[in-house]
Amino acid sequence: MKLYLIRHPRPEVKKGLCYGDMDVPLAKGWEEGAHALKQALSITFDGESNACFHSPLSRALRLAEYISDDQSQTVDALKELDFGNWEGLCWQDIPKQEIDTWAGDIVNSAPYGGESLQVVADRVWRWWLSVKDLPMENCVLVAHSGVIKVFVSMLCQWPLEQCHRIDVGFCSVTELSIQGDFVMLKRLGAGDWVSS
Repeated sequence: MKLYLIRHPRPEVKKGLCYGDMDVPLAKGWEEGAHALKQALSITFDGESNACFHSPLSRALRLAEYISDDQSQTVDALKELDFGNWEGLCWQDIPKQEIDTWAGDIVNSAPYGGESLQVVADRVWRWWLSVKDLPMENCVLVAHSGVIKVFVSMLCQWPLEQCHRIDVGFCSVTELSIQGDFVMLKRLGAGDWVSS
C-alpha cells in the first residue's frame, strides 16, 4: 500500500496564532495548490482500493473533498492536538513557564488543559490499526502537522519526543510504502512543487 499523508493548505489566521483543533478558514486561493496536488496524485478514489480519509476540521475537509471528488471519509481521530486554554492565543502571549513545562515533557504534559502528544498518538494509532489491513492500494490522509508528525514517528519507530523535528509544510505530502509490518519512507513533507 502507498500511504500519503497530506497537510491542509495555509489557513487565514493571524501570524503566530495557536490554533490546534480550533476550526479556522482557509486562506484565499487555496484551490490553486489543491488543484496541483490533485493532478500530482492522479488517484481515482473509490473508497476501497483507493481511499481518502480526513480530519473533521474544515481546513482538512475542504482539501480532502476537493482532491477526492467528495469520496473522502471523516475520521475524528485525525483532528489536530487540542491546545485547550492556549487555543486562539498568540504563542508570544502564552506564559513562558507554561511553555517550559510543556517542553520539559512534550510527550506527556498538557499544561494548557488539552491533549498531550501521547493522547494524539494513541488515538491516531488506534484508528490506523483498524484500517491498515484493508485491501487498499492507495490510502490518503488529509490532516494536520501534529497528526502527521506523530504518525510518521510511530510508523518509522522514531522517538515521539523528537517528532517536532519533522517539517510538515502546508499542502505537503509525506509518502510511505507499507507491506505488512515493513514501512519505507519514500518522501517526507515534500511540498515545494505545490503553491500553498
